[in-house]
Amino acid sequence: MPKFDINNDGKADFSVSIPQILTILAMFASIVGSYYTLNARVDAVETATKKLKENEQKYTWPNQRKTEEEVRMLEIELKAFMKDIEYLRRDVDTKRR
Repeated sequence: MPKFDINNDGKADFSVSIPQILTILAMFASIVGSYYTLNARVDAVETATKKLKENEQKYTWPNQRKTEEEVRMLEIELKAFMKDIEYLRRDVDTKRR
């Protein structure tokens, strides 16, 4: 068991045993492994996000724009239809009198 004298007073300030060294190495390896695991997960999430954004640009937005245009056209048709009904009601009312 190595003993270390930091302040050179002749007495050991601390000592390190083999199990302690192994524990420190295991903790270090665990931290390094966790770092690389988390780094890989972050990279995977970034890749998935890029793919999702590409799909959104490629599929979602054009379809949404197409649907919005169809809704606008239907609104125009509905307004024209409502005007036609209004004119027909006026014609019916004038013919009844």
